[in-house]
Amino acid sequence: MSTTDHGPSNHEDDLGRALRDLVDDASLPGLDAHLDVVRGRTRRRRAAKKVALGATTLCVAGALGIAAVSLPQDARPEPIAPARSPSATSSPTPASLPTFPTPLTAQALECQQPAPTPTGDRLPALLSIDAAALTVQNLELVDTTVTTTFTDDARITLAGEKWSGAYVVVQDGVIVSSLLPLPETDGPLAPEPGSSVTQELSVDSFASCDPEGLNDHSPSMLPGDYQVFALSRFQLDSWAPVGPDGTVGPETTGALYDGWLVSEPVPLTITPATDTDPVALQDVLLTDTSAVYASLRQAAEAGDPVALDLLVDPSRIPVADGPYGTWTLTVAPNASTGERQRTTSDDGWTLVLRGGAPFSAPAPSGLAFSRFVGTYDVLVDDSGATPTISLQVIEGGMAVEAPATKDREVCDAYIDASRGVDTAGGPLGTYMDDLVLLAGDTVPAADSSLYRELRARWISSPSAWWSIVHGVDLMRTTDVGGDSLALICEGS
Repeated sequence: MSTTDHGPSNHEDDLGRALRDLVDDASLPGLDAHLDVVRGRTRRRRAAKKVALGATTLCVAGALGIAAVSLPQDARPEPIAPARSPSATSSPTPASLPTFPTPLTAQALECQQPAPTPTGDRLPALLSIDAAALTVQNLELVDTTVTTTFTDDARITLAGEKWSGAYVVVQDGVIVSSLLPLPETDGPLAPEPGSSVTQELSVDSFASCDPEGLNDHSPSMLPGDYQVFALSRFQLDSWAPVGPDGTVGPETTGALYDGWLVSEPVPLTITPATDTDPVALQDVLLTDTSAVYASLRQAAEAGDPVALDLLVDPSRIPVADGPYGTWTLTVAPNASTGERQRTTSDDGWTLVLRGGAPFSAPAPSGLAFSRFVGTYDVLVDDSGATPTISLQVIEGGMAVEAPATKDREVCDAYIDASRGVDTAGGPLGTYMDDLVLLAGDTVPAADSSLYRELRARWISSPSAWWSIVHGVDLMRTTDVGGDSLALICEGS
């Protein structure tokens, strides 16, 4: 191995000799060739050894300053671009689309399904309930808010849907109430990265899942401890990464995700409702149903149970039986109310009774009636095309038998009268007078003091009261009176 000392570097010897040549032979015709050598060597050294960048640049600048006046332009070689150093503000390398969790379907959120898994930060939006815990009484609602926070490291576009206020209630790891309203489209949504939106959420103590074998319980979930998960539809149509400096990368489009955002659960405690005396409601359901409709709504608003005794003619008000002891009565819209003022119930509504069964209550003539008797909690749902009033028999509220009536006495008096017997002052007493009076009253039953007075007089004979209401309806809408009492008494 040679021990000759070549100095700090060959690069410095070359520069030294070149500079001496420049000073001694500044007027020589070969000056350009010398400078070309200096440039070539210096640039090659810069590319090969960046540690000498500062010294080399200074030396070349000095040499060029001495002889710049005599450098012919056509003799200069094309410059070699120096290597670029990474810049602090350069665009980030485009990120690839993240791997999202398996979308949750509506079927996975139905009754008796396992509790859903919160989506957390595994999607580019985070759903959270803004309350640490919720408490609600039986048959009541509790209001809270829910916040959706969008990630700040991606720009996304969503298939917009109106906030539906969806949620599920879970107990012992199983869904016991599931509220998934039908989606309503609201156009595409392109939230700003890092933004958030807060919406209202009402959690109902009503159990949308029928508890197996508990047909005599209230529609409210039984008092106890539960968990509530907020839900929001999440249909991702585009995704693009956003760098720390706000630079937006390439966009990926398509059906990227179609499922639900699921919040972390929040404890939900349901407490027993305060005991109140039931409101007595005895009536018939026929054409002017406003008195029954209004009484049930008032009970629901007050949170009061109803002691119900309701006579129904199934040929006029259809009665359909369903699972878990459910009975649905459909009140069709009234095409005509005659001279009587029209009211909300005339547009139709639905009455759903859960628990128990109607008593068969044939009139003395054999005309078939159904009689619903029991003590019920009341809930009103106005979200449909027509209102739905739900009654759930409370614990111990099922009647063993229907209360006795005076229908037989009224019909006996009717038969006697038809045979010429003087029945003045008897059970038929004011029947015809009351019928005519009520027919002339144009106020809906819900607002009529006369209706309430006559109902109190006749309700102990529900079939007779039905015949009065039926006769009034005929007189109002057809101008033809009918012997409605004959419908319930003849043939008896």
